Amino acid sequence: MRRITLLTILILLTYVGVSQKNADIGFIVGGATYLGDVNTENPFRTIKPGVQGFYRHNIHSRLAVRGNATYARIGGRDNLSDFDYQNLRGIEFDADLFEIAGMLEFNFFRFEQLPRQRFISPYINGGIGLMTVDFQFNSNFREYFTIPFGVGVKIGINERWAVGLEYSFHRTFRDDLDKIPDWLYTSSETYPLKQRANVQNDDWFTFFGVFLSYNLKDCVTCPANL
Repeated sequence: MRRITLLTILILLTYVGVSQKNADIGFIVGGATYLGDVNTENPFRTIKPGVQGFYRHNIHSRLAVRGNATYARIGGRDNLSDFDYQNLRGIEFDADLFEIAGMLEFNFFRFEQLPRQRFISPYINGGIGLMTVDFQFNSNFREYFTIPFGVGVKIGINERWAVGLEYSFHRTFRDDLDKIPDWLYTSSETYPLKQRANVQNDDWFTFFGVFLSYNLKDCVTCPANL
């Protein structure tokens, strides 16, 4: 096992060293929100801070692979809901999320940071990730997985620097981000089954923000990969 782990690390280091000829590093500063039993209808309710660092290898002027490390805080308040059963339930929660993910990114237009040229392109991305909640671990490995996907726009400032906006959804495979056990609330005559957690719908979170990236390619006057 140790030999396999060491070999994997060496391969990744070699890949990173080669990829830096046309790669970006950057970070996104923004906010995160939660969608689940406490917030079922508004993806912009209860915005909490979040930050993400990323490394992106540009395979082609329209295609890239990317690795993300994201920290986000999420929260929810039943008393902000328009539904009476949530106002009566009165749940409040906050949670810290940490996610690492691998993504494939597609630019709608050719994006190359070349001298005397400033490019702009909208893009989409998607991939698979692993997540912890409140930096705790459990025995159900399936609950660590996430499926992140998003949209954005990038603008080349010069041969090295770019800025942009990004908005992403993160589908999780767990129903406890809001910390409502499915057995805690019993059915009531007025709101049957409404005050319990809906175990058939897993929780989501969103992340959005402004990013700044720096291109690592060795020669800024050379054409980008076509």
